[in-house]
Amino acid sequence: MEYRPFGTTGLAVSVFTQGGMRFLHGWDAPHDVLPDDSLENVRQVLNASLGAGINLLETARGYGKSERLLGRILPTLGRPRESFHVMSKASPTPTAGEMRRNVEESLQRLGLSFLELYALHGLNTRADVDSALAPGGCLEGLEQAQREGLVGAVGFSSHAPTPLLLEAVASGRFAFVNLHYYFFKRENRPVLDLAAALGMGVLILSPNDKGGLLYDPPPRLRQLTAPLPPVHFNERWLLAHPAIHTLSLGLSEPDHLALHLGSLTPLPYRGATEEAAEKRLAAAQEASPLASCGGCQACLPCPRGVAIPDILRLRHLSETLGMTAFARYRYELFDPADRWMPGGKANRCDDCGDCLPRCPRRLAIPTLMRQVHAGMVG
Repeated sequence: MEYRPFGTTGLAVSVFTQGGMRFLHGWDAPHDVLPDDSLENVRQVLNASLGAGINLLETARGYGKSERLLGRILPTLGRPRESFHVMSKASPTPTAGEMRRNVEESLQRLGLSFLELYALHGLNTRADVDSALAPGGCLEGLEQAQREGLVGAVGFSSHAPTPLLLEAVASGRFAFVNLHYYFFKRENRPVLDLAAALGMGVLILSPNDKGGLLYDPPPRLRQLTAPLPPVHFNERWLLAHPAIHTLSLGLSEPDHLALHLGSLTPLPYRGATEEAAEKRLAAAQEASPLASCGGCQACLPCPRGVAIPDILRLRHLSETLGMTAFARYRYELFDPADRWMPGGKANRCDDCGDCLPRCPRRLAIPTLMRQVHAGMVG
């Protein structure tokens, strides 16, 4: 296992993190009831991941039973507390006091007196960012917990568009960011670059699920990345960036770890095999007219809330790489009222034409939206 300094937090973290979002029955209500098979699943997963050298465990108050499951199992493993780090997260709250209480509850659930890392979970909207950073906002609650020695470094995770992410990073009040950035979703590269310049830790969220359902790839994608499995290609592409410190893997079975460990050799992460696969992928994607969309987001905001760049990206992946199952999976999640997947589906487009003069590539966006929606729901 390789370890990297997590920005300027003072922690050295393994390049893989054990995520706590997908434990067996982890989302089943009630969340304070911990079935025996869930506990045994967590025991097996943690023994495998910690045994392989993973030293960062990532969970959240919003992950169903996750904090409680970890709190029950960690003391039974016989591993020194200093041999691993724990990150938890809590959604933004209206006040600092509420966030401070959330930290105490996380510690209680986890059975710990200190968390090395704590994050605001889901700074997804303008209102989230403004409220969190305001005087008396929830970030002050984390900073108070930090002064009291309850948490170490403070960071955030987000599904926000790139400009809002850049604003949160540039505030200088966060030591790390949990980022959505993958080979097949690269518009957040400016966020990665700014985080590196500011010495922030960078954890990549869900590289193989939200990164493309890469653990169940279509034949076309497997062919283009061969001899590397798509999981290896994406993980090695990410780890070749020195500004990226760790990838969070939501392992739900201990046997799943072997696939990811295969991404760590040989070194360096970027060599002739990886470069050849990247060239094949680029050539395949450039063959589509949608390749002219550079994901610049100049078309936003859409008056109808349509998530134009993401929708075009998903259509492009489906059309050129056969990633149709992934595209439909993500497309179905778009909902203008959902703060985790903000943005409307393509059928909300009403041909207002507001986006047309702002598109530097002069794409016929309304026409494309009708075509995309028909293809995604057909």
